[in-house]
Amino acid sequence: MNIEVAVPDDWTPGQAMAVRQLLQHALRNAQPVIALIRKDATAEQLQDIYRRIEEVICEAGLEAEPAPASSS
Repeated sequence: MNIEVAVPDDWTPGQAMAVRQLLQHALRNAQPVIALIRKDATAEQLQDIYRRIEEVICEAGLEAEPAPASSS
């Protein structure tokens, strides 16, 4: 099954490809947590959201596994 996802018009082809690869990895492995953030987020806001995500993962007792190495 193919799913089409529309991205903002101002995204570069590289940004669209990166999102495509993240989604494919997430669907294939059912492990990653993806946080969508505003493009004007500050470094402090990014650190805060990822700290919160890490807390949720730890509290849930989930084990994070590293992504498999790419064979390019």
